[in-house]
Amino acid sequence: MTSSVTSQDTIQQKINYYISQVKLDSAKTYIKANLADKNHINYKNKLNYQLVKVLFMQSSYEEALQHAFSSIDNIENENEKVNFNFLIGCIYSAIKDYKKSIEYFNLVVNYGDSPSLKVQTYLLLSELHVDLNDSISAEKQLTKAYKITKNNNLNNKITDHVSMVYSFFKKNYEICKQQNIKTIKDTTSFLNTRSYAYSMIGDCLIKQDSLNEASIYFEKFLKLTFETKDPEQIKVAAKKLIVVYEKLGKQEKANTYHKIYNEAKDDSLSFSVEKYRDMYTIEKDRELANAKSARIKKNYIIGGLSVIFIFIALYFNTKRKNSKKSPTKKIVINNSEIEKIDSAIETLKSKQQFLKANISRKSFCTEYDIKSERYLSEYINDKYKKSFTVFLNDLRIEFAHDRLLNDHQFRNYKIEEIAKECGFGSKKSFERAFITKYDQTPFKFITTLSN
Repeated sequence: MTSSVTSQDTIQQKINYYISQVKLDSAKTYIKANLADKNHINYKNKLNYQLVKVLFMQSSYEEALQHAFSSIDNIENENEKVNFNFLIGCIYSAIKDYKKSIEYFNLVVNYGDSPSLKVQTYLLLSELHVDLNDSISAEKQLTKAYKITKNNNLNNKITDHVSMVYSFFKKNYEICKQQNIKTIKDTTSFLNTRSYAYSMIGDCLIKQDSLNEASIYFEKFLKLTFETKDPEQIKVAAKKLIVVYEKLGKQEKANTYHKIYNEAKDDSLSFSVEKYRDMYTIEKDRELANAKSARIKKNYIIGGLSVIFIFIALYFNTKRKNSKKSPTKKIVINNSEIEKIDSAIETLKSKQQFLKANISRKSFCTEYDIKSERYLSEYINDKYKKSFTVFLNDLRIEFAHDRLLNDHQFRNYKIEEIAKECGFGSKKSFERAFITKYDQTPFKFITTLSN
């Protein structure tokens, strides 16, 4: 018996290690290997729970739900059922089916015995009600969580987190900031926890109208999201920076984060973190170069004060000439190039060439002899109010939606096969685009049709 418990502890420690290091594929492979081991048959429910959790973290929502429902049917222990109900609630929340999410979270708080799990559930219910613009219900759920932490001897990290969220909700922003700074300094805090803390400090500073200081913390939040390898978090961080810099009137900096946001929006979880890190580094290097250039100019000005009067006439003469220069014009595309782009897009649609994988602006321009990628982007942005990538994915998603609606056999394909048929490089990028367009997963849409 002792040996079995030790073995289970070792397995759990290994799983926790993989998750803490964001090695989710390794965690999934390790869990499945142990599920296949007959020696762990009595540990099966807990392993299944861990597997659903990892699938959820990977945004494999369809597989996570299927595995959760098949597992929960074989569980007799009420507390283990409650744990699965919690995860199912989280999954439905992620795919924005808030009604079902609230339903499963209510099962957790009504039948669960664990105070810490109830606290987490009340926090999530509070967030759901915020998303549903129900601030009264949101405050009620948060207050319930806060009362549990006051009446129970819970883990300090849970108590501190609830206290921090409660402080923010009650507009005690200084207290909230100090609590998050403490979390950041705590060397045992997970990456996601520190990332969230930077975000919360930035949010507090926004509420206090300290926009410049908020941007510093959101920058740190963004840099940590590169390590979490989660496009959704990258989108959140980039969006916060866009809002701050637009409020500060720094549109050029806001545009930098628009690029990162759009890349993350169209990407899958299998994206290259280096791409985002490189994009961020390029912008930072450019900023540093500009600052260095400004310092050099300043030094030249100081060094040249002794002879400034000699060149004053030249200075004013140059200034007058510069003031007569025309302002920068918007890109002008000639009619023949517009006709060429129009024709190319029409061919793309009519011949369904958007179903080909790996179409890029460069390959599209090369194939249709379009003079410039910049022309193509300008035209699509002007006419369709979206980027080339979003335009392409929208065509693919509309095709997938219509074919699923009318082709019974197509509905029986695996989601990966449907994604491939529609030109997507991965299942996850397809699911993300489908949710964005139709506010539900492909799996849920197919289930609706089947019913």
